[in-house]
Amino acid sequence: MLEMRGLRSDCLRAEKKTLRRQAKAVTSVLGLACILGACATGGSALLSEVAPVNSPEQGWKTSLRADKALVGKIWEVSTGRFISAEALLESLKSREYVLLGEKHDNPDHHLLQRKILTALSEEAVLGAVSFEMMATDITPRLETLGTRKFASSDRLAEYIEWDKQGWDWGFYGPLVSLAYERKVPIYAGNISRVQMSALYASDSPVAEGAVGELARAQLRADIDSSHCGLLPESQFDAMVRVQQGRDESLARSLEGANNAEGKAAVLIAGNYHIRQDLGVPNYLLRAQPSLQREAIASVAFLEVAEEGTQPAHYLEDSVELPAYDYLWFTPALANKDYCAAMRGEE
Repeated sequence: MLEMRGLRSDCLRAEKKTLRRQAKAVTSVLGLACILGACATGGSALLSEVAPVNSPEQGWKTSLRADKALVGKIWEVSTGRFISAEALLESLKSREYVLLGEKHDNPDHHLLQRKILTALSEEAVLGAVSFEMMATDITPRLETLGTRKFASSDRLAEYIEWDKQGWDWGFYGPLVSLAYERKVPIYAGNISRVQMSALYASDSPVAEGAVGELARAQLRADIDSSHCGLLPESQFDAMVRVQQGRDESLARSLEGANNAEGKAAVLIAGNYHIRQDLGVPNYLLRAQPSLQREAIASVAFLEVAEEGTQPAHYLEDSVELPAYDYLWFTPALANKDYCAAMRGEE
């Protein structure tokens, strides 16, 4: 089931007043990952050095359930074992696509994303970075970044028209700045609001064959649960189209970014988008028939749940294949009932 703790009201504020009625539905899909829901020496040594351990005093920004046994551990799904940060990096170095998930408002997830980006850069295998947080209509500005200098991180944010209300620049600025400073190409992965509205209003299917009927049924179920059962069923299909449109756009941005031999195109997106069973990997495979699923690595940064004591608990809603390749567990940010908030009970 979707993780309600990541639902953010700022996702709803992103829509224009003229689209307000549609926006509540559409931007909730834009925030499905919200609901799930994240220099130095070199390479694996760097990643090992900064990886937090099972104690808030050792570097965690969040503290809820920090004493849980899973906190700080990395689970490799294919082998069913815990691995080190160095082993994770070694695996990521050989992939064409590296998808780094997050719960959008958890600062530890962004810290760990930055460490992985830095380590890949130090190993000279970071080819490009695409962000869910930027829509494709900003692409012309991104294409000129290499010719410009900025006096500060805030000036960079202004130039790329970063949505600071929707996405905390304090979280994402270090990621964007790292890529910019190291001359790594930056791509916008998300659909624009115009494209979103068109998908919402359309009856045409999106990326037919990318996911099967079981996956589509799971998308509908997740849309329902993420809205606490309050969303009219008549809106489900439209919202599935928007979700699929976003995943297809994210995949397209990665495909366009992957033009450096031996280097990885990295996606920064919510955990829901990087799912192997429902998300972006399926659209990459649809667009590139010769691509092997093993060339894509999805790393989910997950807050530990109160009752989730085994890694397998976090994969129970997978459809046909495990949702992720790696699970990296962190403390949680808050213990809040978002359904109660949506129902006006708080």
